Amino acid sequence: MTVCAGDIILEARGVSFSYRSPVIRDFSLGLPAGLVSGIIGPNGSGKTTALRLLDGILRPASGDVLLRGAGSLQRLKRKEIARRIAMVPQNGTVFYYQTVFQFTMQGRSPHLSLLGFESALDEEITLRALEMTQLTGYLHAPVSTLSGGEKQRLLLARALAQQPEVLLVDELTANLDINYQVELMSLIARITREKHLATAVVSHEINLLASFADRIALIEGGTILEQGSAAEVINLGNLKRLFGLDFSLRWRPDGKPEILPIINEGRT
Repeated sequence: MTVCAGDIILEARGVSFSYRSPVIRDFSLGLPAGLVSGIIGPNGSGKTTALRLLDGILRPASGDVLLRGAGSLQRLKRKEIARRIAMVPQNGTVFYYQTVFQFTMQGRSPHLSLLGFESALDEEITLRALEMTQLTGYLHAPVSTLSGGEKQRLLLARALAQQPEVLLVDELTANLDINYQVELMSLIARITREKHLATAVVSHEINLLASFADRIALIEGGTILEQGSAAEVINLGNLKRLFGLDFSLRWRPDGKPEILPIINEGRT
């Protein structure tokens, strides 16, 4: 199947989900090929739950998640979903006894036969994923020797080894220095375009996400408040509504926003 830039690869339509009380309400979002879609919202707004619904880990109480060419995720087996959708989880577990190559090879699991033996092609694909994430210099190094930023790139490499159509990224830049944050988001944006992926990134780093994402979805109370380009959805009213703070907002010559909270020293 030929995929063109902008084609919607994964789409949530009117999705709702509850634990004890509603967490996601009438959530609708399409992920286009070759574009990074950012999801921004306060803590507890349902961002991670939305990603899990998009990955088919959770089943909607109502509505549907549709994967182009395969229909509803609810009708697909987990292994089939994993061949097409890759999730990079927040605080993902790494196995320190493994080498970097062995850990990344885990991404080939959905494509292996029942016997589970890796082929030369699986090894080649794993090497390419490590090349894309600039980790080939650590091929045989124990995972335990990597820095925090390198471990985050390793999680991304494992996801890319799945050869997905859709890449879902949850707070990959959390707790990293700003240089690693910029490096990772730049890497995700480049790979998204080169591999024609439909990518969704959840992040608390508003400036970072608005700088690299092609589209932004603002989520409040489990539903999409507004979505579009940064210029269309980033404004003082929306920021105040989401975070309960006043902000200073200015626009760079490249059309990207610079956002700073206004600190009131008397605020408690």
